[in-house]
Amino acid sequence: MARRITGADRVIMARFTAQWPDARCVLAYTRHESTAVVATVPVPGTSPAAASLWELAGRHLTAGSANETEVYGRWLLGAGWSMSVMPPSDGLVVHGEPWTLDVARSAALKEPAYGSDGVHVGRLTFASSEVMERVEGLLLG
Repeated sequence: MARRITGADRVIMARFTAQWPDARCVLAYTRHESTAVVATVPVPGTSPAAASLWELAGRHLTAGSANETEVYGRWLLGAGWSMSVMPPSDGLVVHGEPWTLDVARSAALKEPAYGSDGVHVGRLTFASSEVMERVEGLLLG
C-alpha cells in the first residue's frame, strides 16, 4: 500500500503535457512541512501516459544518471515550483481544501532547492467533489 500524506495547504494546479503531442494531465504543486509535493490529480479519461510523473521525468532526462532519485526529484520539483512563481492564467488555485496524496516516490535532496528539502511525487485527490469537478474542467479548457 502506498504511503499517504494529508493536508489542506494551498494547491496550485494546471494542465500539463505529459507526453507530446497530446497526452495531458493535471499537475498539482503544494508543500507538506519542508517537502514539496508534485502530483497528478486524477481526471477520468486521462491518458495512461500521464499516470507516472517519475516516468515523465525519465523521458526528459539522461538515462543512467548516477543519482536518478536526486535528478528526477529536482526536475519534478522545478516543474511544480514554477507554477508558484507564475501561476498559469488558466490554472486553479485552492486554499484550505483537504487533500490526500498517495505517494509513489519521494526524493530527499542533497541540497535544498526552491525552499524544499525534498519532493513527494504521486497522485493527489481532494475530499471535495466540487474541487474535483473544477480540476476536471482544467483538461476541458
